[in-house]
Amino acid sequence: MRHGITSKILIIFMLTFFVGVFNSLAEEDSPTASGSVGIFSKYMWRGYELSNDSIVVQPSMTLGYKGFSFNTWANIDTDADESAAWNETDFTLFYDTSVGPIGLCAGYIYYGLEGVDDTQEIYLKAIYDTLLAPTLIIYKDISSFPGYYFNFGLSHSINITDDIALNLSGSLGYYISRDDSIVEAGTNEKYNGFQDGLLSAGLSIPVTKYITVSPTMSYSFALSDKAKGLLGTSSNMYGGIVFSFAF
Repeated sequence: MRHGITSKILIIFMLTFFVGVFNSLAEEDSPTASGSVGIFSKYMWRGYELSNDSIVVQPSMTLGYKGFSFNTWANIDTDADESAAWNETDFTLFYDTSVGPIGLCAGYIYYGLEGVDDTQEIYLKAIYDTLLAPTLIIYKDISSFPGYYFNFGLSHSINITDDIALNLSGSLGYYISRDDSIVEAGTNEKYNGFQDGLLSAGLSIPVTKYITVSPTMSYSFALSDKAKGLLGTSSNMYGGIVFSFAF
């Protein structure tokens, strides 16, 4: 499936279908729904800047039931031509569970992209319920850009008031390419090494019972000269604000 009107029709159809299913189950159990709209100074992904210093809008919606969830996410570039402004639509299916203090998640992501081939990933996530919540996520691209991406992160929240929290996080990414087109700069060797780091700080400010506002600042950086050659940049500072709701 190519990105474009087909993706937009599919996202509307799937959301309508899932909302109908959850409404029919609401009296029997407790399905969940949440959504957000993020506005950022640029679009960063695993160290890559995927916008040209332009403001992006990123809406998202998640529906969950008994551990299973479906998420849809999009990127809208405000500085792009109208035909290319909506340049990405992702669909994620995942299942959450826990074993003692360890939270586990397995999922599938479909990336609907503008200008390049769509692709797909499967992933596994483990988070340990202790100080700094150490988290490991392993992604495997099973389609257009074969390879593995490992992400290890730490996070911590500090209560500033009874309602407002300061959320701090940091992560490191390691990439193993299986794609002949993704190579180390100046060589023909497939990329294999540390890729990007990310530091973030944000506030969580509840506005109503169901709505939260979260201003954030993030710093993304290459972890080596080799990674700089892959990403095309050494670092990026960016910020934004997220409006989220849940019920």
